[in-house]
Amino acid sequence: MLGVTPCLSDVAVADDATAPLPVLISPDWRLIDAQRTPRTVDHFQGGELDRSGVSNTIDLQYRSPGLVFKTNTVLGQPYLRGVGSDFISAGAESSVAAFIDGVYLPRAYDLIVDFYDVDRVEVIKGPQGVHLGRNVVGGAVSIHTVDPQPYRSGYVDFLVGNYNRRQMRGAVNVPFSDSAWAMRVAGIVSRRDGYMENIFLGTDANDEDFHAGRAKLLYEPSPDFSALFTVEGYREDSSRAMGSQPDPDVGTSGGINMGGTVPDDPRKITENVPPGIELDADRYSARLIWNRHGVEVRSTTAYLTTDAALQTDLDGTDADFASNHPSGDSTAWTQELRLSTSPYRTFSWVTGLFVLDERANQTLDVRLPQADARNVPDGTVDTRAYAVFGELGYRWSPRWRTTAGLRYSHDRREIDLVHTRTSGTDTAVATQRERDTWQAVTPELGVEFTPSLQQLYYARVSRGYKAGGFNTSTIQDPFDPEFLWAYEAGYKVSSPDRRSRFNASLFHYDYRDLQLNTPPSGAEEGTFPRVINAARATITGLELDMLWGVTQALDLGLGMTLMKGRFRKFDSVDPNNPDVDPDRSGKRLPQAPDVSANLGAAYRWPLYRGTLTLHGDYRYQSQVFFNIYQDPAVRQGSYGLLNLGLAYDSHARNDWYAELFVNNVTDELYAQTILRNDPLTGTKRHWGAPRTVGMRVGYRW
Repeated sequence: MLGVTPCLSDVAVADDATAPLPVLISPDWRLIDAQRTPRTVDHFQGGELDRSGVSNTIDLQYRSPGLVFKTNTVLGQPYLRGVGSDFISAGAESSVAAFIDGVYLPRAYDLIVDFYDVDRVEVIKGPQGVHLGRNVVGGAVSIHTVDPQPYRSGYVDFLVGNYNRRQMRGAVNVPFSDSAWAMRVAGIVSRRDGYMENIFLGTDANDEDFHAGRAKLLYEPSPDFSALFTVEGYREDSSRAMGSQPDPDVGTSGGINMGGTVPDDPRKITENVPPGIELDADRYSARLIWNRHGVEVRSTTAYLTTDAALQTDLDGTDADFASNHPSGDSTAWTQELRLSTSPYRTFSWVTGLFVLDERANQTLDVRLPQADARNVPDGTVDTRAYAVFGELGYRWSPRWRTTAGLRYSHDRREIDLVHTRTSGTDTAVATQRERDTWQAVTPELGVEFTPSLQQLYYARVSRGYKAGGFNTSTIQDPFDPEFLWAYEAGYKVSSPDRRSRFNASLFHYDYRDLQLNTPPSGAEEGTFPRVINAARATITGLELDMLWGVTQALDLGLGMTLMKGRFRKFDSVDPNNPDVDPDRSGKRLPQAPDVSANLGAAYRWPLYRGTLTLHGDYRYQSQVFFNIYQDPAVRQGSYGLLNLGLAYDSHARNDWYAELFVNNVTDELYAQTILRNDPLTGTKRHWGAPRTVGMRVGYRW
């Protein structure tokens, strides 16, 4: 999705650095070749993700070092290199964005994306102001699904596993005879029993039940023009990522104080309110590409709707103390128009326009039956944003190239919030109707040195910006934008056949006005958190990516991020520990592990007109804290996850494939999320997936 470097296979080049400039012969200049892109990009092919057991964006953290993907029920809260956000509001967006086929996804409801018929996924690290439609401060996850092809093809596969897991995926690609039209239809149905057992209600929690479908229609009458139309729908009715277990020894839980019980078994819960998610999402988009006289004109138009309703037990016990019944919806229209030339010209350029128009609603509904009280903030936010951007590139010689980019962003939000509090027969209503505007200019500068086709040195400086916003959970003043200056220098080298590579990058972030979530000090039960701007933080790190093709049969891989993320200047009282020194200077950032690493190995050997592959992946993460106060109660210690698989792929024209896999082989117990809010919920842990075993069998033609 980055529009700076084409795929290597699409370029005719010579390895001699004094040879003429490469000639671009592909009409799509936005395909990434990660080895030739002057920034840190983790690139995964769809089949590679399948073999690694990565089925959605949550699982990407187990393959991409530096990525931590926190969840809060159906909300996705990704962090990249310590940059992210965990507050819930229709008046703000994530600091780490997600895109599907170039379409920006504005809501946290949309960030948990299940993969099916995926061509590739790119985790792009650091601020982006020119090469993605929407500006991002921390980075982005860019998902590319398979486009229609000019030949008949398709596949279908079935997966079964423990916890009664059943999944079917498939796709059919049909070109229309003697025409420039082709269509591809893909879909998935997935069901699973819960990882948690609710022994109070006699039901499961953290189960999975969703289905999705996508249809793409491609019109390509010539190499100079193409039009792609996409319709996609997603439906979920489950309790995925829900079901929590309170810690009776830490914090103050209203449910436990009322006599609620907590099982000793971490996979068992006693919630008296069954958790549930109902989520409907639709996406319609049109992508038009013209190539005329060496200039590509690309238009991406999208219309997105999301509708979600949830219910969750806040205290996590069998006491009828507190529950929340939130809902939310979003209707968004986006338009990106981009003109660009090949970066392999002596003088190259990119220019474009991005527009976002969204209406989003969030309603929370906290109920305290024993106190006969309810707290219901109902907020609607209209967002209208636009940006103009451009980049100039100049190739001083076949080896040296510099780039300079600039983006102007303008964001306007208007909130209409009605906050109703009920206690017995008393009702208090407060309202907020307010509008605010933010704008920013964010530059990008880069230099590249390419001594040969296999080597790249680069250095870049960029400024990230995330607009200010409104908190739809409670009435407060609008919060300010956050900014990040990013400095990165790196080196990339690979073997001619790309079976071996070594990439390294050093980065330093100067992060200011962080948008952070904090409960008010001394707040009563049922009070919602506020969003504040912290003064300053710095993040410094080293990232390594290595692949070694030891033999034709054996591959070894290593990815690692060593990082130090600390607040530089920040005072805030921890409402759960009000007697602790409020000076947070020098304290860790949330979701910022000092070490995260991925180890991988694959061994292949021929078997009956096919290939049998044994593969393993190990993910290690050092300790993290799940809030801004470095509270030991919300600390997840270091842990490691091991996945193993055995896959067979036939070499026949119409071929079968099959795989046996075991994820989390050692059945490691780790927290996906830990929340603390005294005296309402106390400390609650949402555990990650246990050991899962499964088999997938498929047929492609």
